[in-house]
Amino acid sequence: MSELNSLFAKIHITKDNFDAFVKAKPTQPKLDDNWLEWWNSKEMYNKSELQEKNLYCYEEPTNELIINGWIEAKETLTFSEYNLEKEIWHFGIIMFSENYLEMIPGLAFLKSIDEFKNEDVNDFTIVYNHFWGGEDVNVFINYKNGKAIFNSKIQIKSDVDIQSMKYAEEHLTKKYEEIAGDYED
Repeated sequence: MSELNSLFAKIHITKDNFDAFVKAKPTQPKLDDNWLEWWNSKEMYNKSELQEKNLYCYEEPTNELIINGWIEAKETLTFSEYNLEKEIWHFGIIMFSENYLEMIPGLAFLKSIDEFKNEDVNDFTIVYNHFWGGEDVNVFINYKNGKAIFNSKIQIKSDVDIQSMKYAEEHLTKKYEEIAGDYED
């Protein structure tokens, strides 16, 4: 059995736009070249072609309920923090998934923030094996020119720019220690 990968997102977004995003209805993803390129770049057992029917979003009425649902699933060690001063949202699911098909609604959720966020080339979403070792990166999303784009050239940690990788590593480790500490109290 594979170990669960971790998801981390760093997103610059104004408070008003963040509030609008969390109140918005989840967006149904559309099969396009970017989804196909990402899917085709991944190795998996019994791989089938990615089809429109494989792409789906969470069924909650708002994005806020998606976030709360992940947080309430305590075993996932999920966090959502908005820094008002820096206008940055950090979202992480420390125990996310090891199955590409199961990742799709979470990825669709984080790709859908592109219409709400500020333009900042340092924003990213990453899914990788944070705790269990290994170099593979399952997902890397860049946010550029108002679009959330899978970067399929990033396949291993060393493909990620050093600052982004360090940022994700440090943030996930810190949040794990905080959340795990809460369970011990």
